[in-house]
Amino acid sequence: MNKSGNALIIFLITIILFPSCRSNNVKNILIPEKDLVDLLTDLYLGDALLVYPSIKTMFSTKDSTLNQIDVITKHGFTKERLDKTMHYYFDIKPKKLENIFDQVLIRLSEKQALIEKEITFRNQNKNNLWNKNTFLNFPEMGSRDPVWFKIEVKDTGTYFIEFSAKIYRDDKSLNPRVTVFFWNSDSSKNENRILWDEVTLPKDSKNHSYSLSKRLTDTTFKYVGGWLLNSDTKKGNWQKHASIEDIILRKAETK
Repeated sequence: MNKSGNALIIFLITIILFPSCRSNNVKNILIPEKDLVDLLTDLYLGDALLVYPSIKTMFSTKDSTLNQIDVITKHGFTKERLDKTMHYYFDIKPKKLENIFDQVLIRLSEKQALIEKEITFRNQNKNNLWNKNTFLNFPEMGSRDPVWFKIEVKDTGTYFIEFSAKIYRDDKSLNPRVTVFFWNSDSSKNENRILWDEVTLPKDSKNHSYSLSKRLTDTTFKYVGGWLLNSDTKKGNWQKHASIEDIILRKAETK
């Protein structure tokens, strides 16, 4: 196991074994299981990223524990709350703790598989202008993320965006759709858009393939942008449930 992995294990063991004040109402301050799985997954990922020299240099002013506390804070919790949560599971429900770590390992394996799939896809599509993630899952990657993108285009011609998408039946967004446009901004910073035809995404839990295209003839428009998972404004607590895969942005070859 690498040094960063050892550091995280030491950190978690310290949380579990270090004496702390216990409260009769500890259950009321436990981190919910789903949030705990998300948090522990990100702790492992964050610690693993510090193996890379370029990333390690960025955080060289902090020790590994402080970096891990930053991850905990980003999730909206404190080290003290994680401390009490880990104590509770370790002392009262060790089998449940094993199950939680099993879920973390599954998440890490899924992320590794997704990265490997991403690399393979990029290698097979060298002319793909899409420079962002080509495989997206929600709510894992954002409960309400509309997937905004902005990519520079260098020439006129016909452009295509191709992908497959699945919107699950329990998705809570309103009118899920794909919104794409060419755009520029003039000297007064006013935006000008050339809209593509919007595509509505059905909530049927089925995978559908899409191919959108638009011809660009005006050289002043330098970008293609939009939202791959656009939806109407909605109040309250809700989240999307969808996946988008194999995203390709390409320009038609000229004869």
